[in-house]
Amino acid sequence: MLMLFSRYKTTVIEYIPRWSIGEVNRMTDSILLQIRTYLKDGGELKLKDAQGTDTEDITEAKTVSLKDSVEFSLDEPTEFTISDAKVDLRVIVHCWIHKDSSAADYLADCEKRQLTNVSFLQRTDLINWLSGASDTSQYILGEGETTSTTGDKQATGGNDHANAGATMADDPELAKIVSHERSFLDHNSSLRGSKPIEFGYLIKDAELKLVQSIKSSLKGKGSGKSSSSGTHGINKNGSGRPGSVAIKDPIILIPSAASSIFTINNIKKFLQDSEYVHPQQISISQQNDLVTVEKKFDRLTKPVRFIVVNNTRMFTKPEYWDRVVAVFTTGHTWQFNTYQWNTPQELFQHCKGYYFHFDGDSVPHHVQQWNVEKVELDKNKRFKDVEVARYFWNSLEKELIVRGFR
Repeated sequence: MLMLFSRYKTTVIEYIPRWSIGEVNRMTDSILLQIRTYLKDGGELKLKDAQGTDTEDITEAKTVSLKDSVEFSLDEPTEFTISDAKVDLRVIVHCWIHKDSSAADYLADCEKRQLTNVSFLQRTDLINWLSGASDTSQYILGEGETTSTTGDKQATGGNDHANAGATMADDPELAKIVSHERSFLDHNSSLRGSKPIEFGYLIKDAELKLVQSIKSSLKGKGSGKSSSSGTHGINKNGSGRPGSVAIKDPIILIPSAASSIFTINNIKKFLQDSEYVHPQQISISQQNDLVTVEKKFDRLTKPVRFIVVNNTRMFTKPEYWDRVVAVFTTGHTWQFNTYQWNTPQELFQHCKGYYFHFDGDSVPHHVQQWNVEKVELDKNKRFKDVEVARYFWNSLEKELIVRGFR
């Protein structure tokens, strides 16, 4: 509480942590808060279709029902945000349905039903808040700004703030005092700085790399040798590399959009023959989602076979994401909706990114902010394709060496 003294009166300005009075009043009747209260009391959500009958299919359902015939539309936007965009209630309910599911099962169901994939950290935060395990969520929007679990945002009460403004207009000395006022920061805000960094991806790394490595080592000890007879997905071992654990074939992920510069139909011609062919000039006999390309590098002892895919449907195990060494992007963020890391900031911290464009085409401003290599192709001079392909392979060779290829 801060007290300001003047010749005429004393003004008291009270600071309230986390949410301002206006935000608390607005949140009182919000859909999320009503659902949270209902779930904390042990209630169960019921999905209803357009005819009002119960259903278990989240994609067919139109509303979610609470007790006392309280229903909410699943298409209603909520205060929960991902990348500053409000998330529909359907996604929130889908997260709650999968509160006990593994990350792989949840991701597979999102891809099956074409729903937004909420990252592991955000989903855990949401489930803890809905269940009452935590009192706040850093992804719930307040009135014009995001609430924080650390309580590092402060706001003044509405009536006191208005009274203080009127007082300052009448008292020039008080206005002078207030002009020198500064907001105090708590220790969390001081440590984080002005640009908070999201370290949630480290949790995924620990789960996908450390846990999977331990499981693999235990399986190896039990069987005496590693198994390479998997028949599902794209689980193929590398060819004859030395070491106790074989390095599996790396994966290159390209866009599935037909308007992309590179598609599954022309990517092999470019990577293997260093020649770019427009997708419309290629006759398609059958549609494939996967091609393989083998490349001999100067600094690696043996050729490396790459698996090039244009979607993640075959990523049946989380470990496949560890094998993704390059991601080609068109610059559209919807491309990452089904990815394990569904924001460009997080994705390109884990995978090498490439943005191919023709000469003369401007690179979008948001792509310039991403951690991707901008590679320029000539529209007409095909003899320059060799130079572009060499640049790409040299860049990817460095990435392979960092990842342990020898």
